[in-house]
Amino acid sequence: MKLLADLMVFFGAILLTAGTDLVIETAGQDLGSLGGLLGVLLSIIGVSIFTAGILSLRGQAYRTRDQALENDADDGRSKTDKRR
Repeated sequence: MKLLADLMVFFGAILLTAGTDLVIETAGQDLGSLGGLLGVLLSIIGVSIFTAGILSLRGQAYRTRDQALENDADDGRSKTDKRR
Protein backbone atom coordinates (compact mmCIF):
# COMPACT_ATOMS: atom_id res chain seq x y z
CA MET A 1 0.00 0.00 0.00
CA LYS A 2 2.90 2.32 0.72
CA LEU A 3 4.25 1.72 -2.78
CA LEU A 4 0.95 2.77 -4.31
CA ALA A 5 0.91 5.98 -2.27
CA ASP A 6 4.51 6.71 -3.25
CA LEU A 7 3.64 6.22 -6.92
CA MET A 8 0.63 8.52 -6.55
CA VAL A 9 2.84 11.26 -5.13
CA PHE A 10 5.43 10.73 -7.87
CA PHE A 11 3.03 10.77 -10.82
CA GLY A 12 0.92 13.53 -9.29
CA ALA A 13 4.00 15.73 -9.07
CA ILE A 14 4.91 14.93 -12.68
CA LEU A 15 1.41 15.80 -13.92
CA LEU A 16 1.39 19.00 -11.90
CA THR A 17 4.75 20.04 -13.31
CA ALA A 18 3.77 19.14 -16.88
CA GLY A 19 0.47 21.00 -16.60
CA THR A 20 2.11 24.11 -15.18
CA ASP A 21 4.75 24.05 -17.92
CA LEU A 22 2.06 23.71 -20.58
CA VAL A 23 0.14 26.67 -19.19
CA ILE A 24 3.28 28.81 -19.13
CA GLU A 25 4.24 27.83 -22.69
CA THR A 26 0.83 28.70 -24.10
CA ALA A 27 0.38 31.94 -22.12
CA GLY A 28 1.09 34.19 -25.10
CA GLN A 29 -1.02 32.30 -27.63
CA ASP A 30 -4.60 32.83 -28.69
CA LEU A 31 -7.43 32.00 -26.35
CA GLY A 32 -8.59 29.42 -28.89
CA SER A 33 -5.60 27.18 -28.25
CA LEU A 34 -6.21 24.10 -26.17
CA GLY A 35 -2.79 24.14 -24.51
CA GLY A 36 -3.84 26.33 -21.62
CA LEU A 37 -6.99 24.31 -20.94
CA LEU A 38 -5.12 21.05 -21.19
CA GLY A 39 -2.45 22.41 -18.86
CA VAL A 40 -5.02 23.44 -16.28
CA LEU A 41 -6.69 20.03 -16.44
CA LEU A 42 -3.34 18.25 -16.05
CA SER A 43 -2.49 20.46 -13.09
CA ILE A 44 -5.83 19.80 -11.38
CA ILE A 45 -5.51 16.05 -11.89
CA GLY A 46 -1.89 16.17 -10.71
CA VAL A 47 -2.78 18.08 -7.56
CA SER A 48 -5.61 15.68 -6.70
CA ILE A 49 -3.42 12.59 -7.18
CA PHE A 50 -0.52 14.20 -5.30
CA THR A 51 -2.77 15.20 -2.39
CA ALA A 52 -4.38 11.77 -2.21
CA GLY A 53 -0.96 10.14 -2.08
CA ILE A 54 0.27 12.47 0.67
CA LEU A 55 -2.86 11.92 2.76
CA SER A 56 -2.59 8.16 2.28
CA LEU A 57 1.02 8.18 3.50
CA ARG A 58 0.04 10.35 6.46
CA GLY A 59 -2.80 8.00 7.39
CA GLN A 60 -0.50 4.99 7.18
CA ALA A 61 2.02 6.70 9.46
CA TYR A 62 -0.70 7.48 12.03
CA ARG A 63 -2.01 3.92 11.94
CA THR A 64 1.49 2.51 12.36
CA ARG A 65 2.21 4.85 15.27
CA ASP A 66 -1.09 4.06 16.99
CA GLN A 67 -0.54 0.34 16.57
CA ALA A 68 2.96 0.62 18.03
CA LEU A 69 1.60 2.57 21.00
CA GLU A 70 -1.09 -0.05 21.57
CA ASN A 71 1.51 -2.83 21.42
CA ASP A 72 3.69 -0.99 23.94
CA ALA A 73 0.71 -0.47 26.21
CA ASP A 74 -0.23 -4.16 25.94
CA ASP A 75 3.31 -5.21 26.82
CA GLY A 76 3.29 -2.94 29.86
CA ARG A 77 0.04 -4.38 31.16
CA SER A 78 1.14 -7.96 30.68
CA LYS A 79 4.31 -7.38 32.73
CA THR A 80 2.39 -5.84 35.60
CA ASP A 81 -0.18 -8.62 35.48
CA LYS A 82 2.56 -11.28 35.69
CA ARG A 83 4.08 -9.64 38.75
CA ARG A 84 0.84 -9.86 40.72
